[in-house]
Amino acid sequence: MSQYVFLAGAISGLAEGMSIQPLELLKTRFQINEGKPLKIIPTVKEIFREGGLLQFYRGGLPEIAGLIPRATAALSTLEFSRRTFRSWHAGELPTPYAYLSGGLCGITEGIVFSPFQVIKVRLMAKEHLGRYKNTLDCLAKVVSAEGISALTIGLGPTLWRNCIWNSLYYGTMFEVDKRLKPLDNAWLEAGRTIAVGTGVGVMATCFNAPFDVVKSRFQSQLPTSRKYTSTFSTLATIYREEGPRSLYKGFVPKAVRLGVGQSIGLMTFQNCLVLFDAKDKS
Repeated sequence: MSQYVFLAGAISGLAEGMSIQPLELLKTRFQINEGKPLKIIPTVKEIFREGGLLQFYRGGLPEIAGLIPRATAALSTLEFSRRTFRSWHAGELPTPYAYLSGGLCGITEGIVFSPFQVIKVRLMAKEHLGRYKNTLDCLAKVVSAEGISALTIGLGPTLWRNCIWNSLYYGTMFEVDKRLKPLDNAWLEAGRTIAVGTGVGVMATCFNAPFDVVKSRFQSQLPTSRKYTSTFSTLATIYREEGPRSLYKGFVPKAVRLGVGQSIGLMTFQNCLVLFDAKDKS
């Protein structure tokens, strides 16, 4: 039945990607801006002027394409690690292991997703408009000019970002789900899941947002203008030069994007497991 777990992860990644892409663009623009913090409405208007509604999906192909293997890796790791931990504890999943399984899935997620993020950030960055024609052109130019290793740029802060957020989100959602009674109405159940997931996502984003800013700064740099070199020195540089608020640039679209997107993804994954009769029976 393991193949159905991977398939459920792939479907959930597609569902998540299609639902939150415009928020991903806003978040990235906010994070790589080194000047005065951007505001949501003026930034939305500026993006619309650049290319209409379709501009909100610029960089969407690598993002959505990457979410499929990312969700497959993350949710499969989450599911299989939880099954393993349950087998160690007579079918029960203790709270510390619920958080640990979240952290573990952040590792596989980060490794699989990082190359797609490099291409996405290059396409979304306002500074690079006109440099790349499309996703394949961007990929070819990045690899040609910077080598294949360029696709791993920002892996360090990506792992910090993912492990912190996934541990807090999936661990807390597991605990919340244990305490909530199921609702008879499927629409109300879905609405509650998204509402609770968004709240938990906002909480988790408070802890991982600085690492996401660092990741975006890493990945937007060209070889000729490398200002940022390591995760913690970059945190210190941004704090010193731009102030502590800059470590939370893009917080609102990021928190909503993660809370809503991951809730949709997790809900899709769990329903797919039921549909495929692949849910853990323990």
